[in-house]
Amino acid sequence: MAPLERYLNPEEIKQIFPRIRDLADIHTRFLEKLRESLSPNAKVKMSQVFLEFREPFLLYGEYCSCLLGAIDVLADVCKKNQIIEQLVQQCEREYNVGKLQLRDILSVPMQRILKYHLLLDKLVKETSPVHEDYRALERAKEAMIDVSQYINEVKRDSDHLVIIQKVKDSIIDLHLLPNGTNDLLQYGRLLLDGELHIKAHEDQKTKLRYAFVFDKILILVKPLHTKMGDMQYTYRDSHYLSEYRVEQSHTRRTLGRDTRFKCQLLLARKSGKTAFTLYLKSEPERDKWRKALTEAMENLDPPGCRNTDHKMEIYTFDAPTTCRHCSKFLKGRIHQGYRCKVCEIAVHKGCISSTGRCKQNPLSIPPPVCDRQLSEFNWFVGPMDRDTAAIRLENRRVGTYLLRVRPQGASNPHETMYALSLKTDDHVIKHMKINQEPDGDTVLYCLSSRRHFKTIVELVSYYERNDLGENFAGLNQSLQWPFREVIATAIYDFEPKGSNQLHLKTGGQVLVIGKDGDSKGWWRGKIGDTVGYFPKEYVQEHPPISDEL
Repeated sequence: MAPLERYLNPEEIKQIFPRIRDLADIHTRFLEKLRESLSPNAKVKMSQVFLEFREPFLLYGEYCSCLLGAIDVLADVCKKNQIIEQLVQQCEREYNVGKLQLRDILSVPMQRILKYHLLLDKLVKETSPVHEDYRALERAKEAMIDVSQYINEVKRDSDHLVIIQKVKDSIIDLHLLPNGTNDLLQYGRLLLDGELHIKAHEDQKTKLRYAFVFDKILILVKPLHTKMGDMQYTYRDSHYLSEYRVEQSHTRRTLGRDTRFKCQLLLARKSGKTAFTLYLKSEPERDKWRKALTEAMENLDPPGCRNTDHKMEIYTFDAPTTCRHCSKFLKGRIHQGYRCKVCEIAVHKGCISSTGRCKQNPLSIPPPVCDRQLSEFNWFVGPMDRDTAAIRLENRRVGTYLLRVRPQGASNPHETMYALSLKTDDHVIKHMKINQEPDGDTVLYCLSSRRHFKTIVELVSYYERNDLGENFAGLNQSLQWPFREVIATAIYDFEPKGSNQLHLKTGGQVLVIGKDGDSKGWWRGKIGDTVGYFPKEYVQEHPPISDEL
């Protein structure tokens, strides 16, 4: 790239090498992290490196979508300037002995990023299932699959935007659309276009039209007589598909003198006021139009919305966004997913039914009182999804646990927004939802119907002293080590006065579990397997030990 910068203007460099310096910087840091993960006694696992770069790699979506344009610009400047063409050929000979042309080299970054999940899949197959990084490698593989799908969808939508622009350019009076704008992107993807006859039931006059079916609208235009290959249209009508339903007509198959259009579809307004009959040339054509119209209407009113009180709308997100339910990226550049008009959560179409109840915009209300109380404990981490929790816990000692707020919230009235995540003795991270059941005017909390507690703090405290086997068969493990480890050193001896107090010896260390008794001068701690209270003035606290949240 450097030799060409002397002859090409900045805009041409930007077009031929889109975001290449940014990508080089990302991969420099990525390589450094990978090498660090392979060093002896590395603090970072290889899987964590891939997961960390999951979002930076999304830049490849922009790079890949510009690739064809970059090759065209390169060919154009070489054609116009012989000096540049010779310089490109010289660089090709010097750097790869002429085996690859620059246009081929530009495709290499795309080809490599799309193979990362295949490399990780091979690594997973060669790794023992009992290896400490096995499950995290599986998650890294899934993350790279997600990245690959994101890149492919961004490229596909970028190509689709070119098609939409051509449609826009072909309709000479598009400003006559109902909202007075000629911006077709607001209507989503183009699902189908073609010729048909249409008849409004109130006037019985059949008209030949060319139709474009977008996610949100059906646009009807009339072809103009122009030179061959230069198709132009004039706007005639449009219908917002959210106001209609599609039905198959059962009337006779032919239409007057033009028997080419013999198969029918009924487009009926939901209000019952008006209806249109669409006439197509064949049954396969009719089925194709019915499928496109049905898909568009289902996109506007997904079946999953019937299982939730969220006010979902199909939405175009300006920046990379993850699904609130599955934590995977919403893919593409047009109508990537759905957003609730009330609480603004973002989800895939297939994840809508699992989003639970709608809540007020979290930015407009203070944290729940329960959260403010829980934040006093070293095991509470606030909002965190299960994948992040698993990554945070995988390298911690067995018995380490945390309480988190599930980003997707509760999916039914018997669930809370909280979940416990625990590092077990078989290299598995166990995730446990905390449920709730009404008890008169109050609520009781539980992991199962076997035992109930008045507060979440009581629940956690009980399972710090007792194993979880009564709720989960075979889980003979208690909550031993809070995620945020606060160590304190005793500066005085303390003889316990009761069975719920700890014995302190000057110079000895105690793990501070909670400060729920802080106002009364007591903290709760753990020494060995013994849990109890001790006077906070008898110890000196050290800075907390935890992974970065």
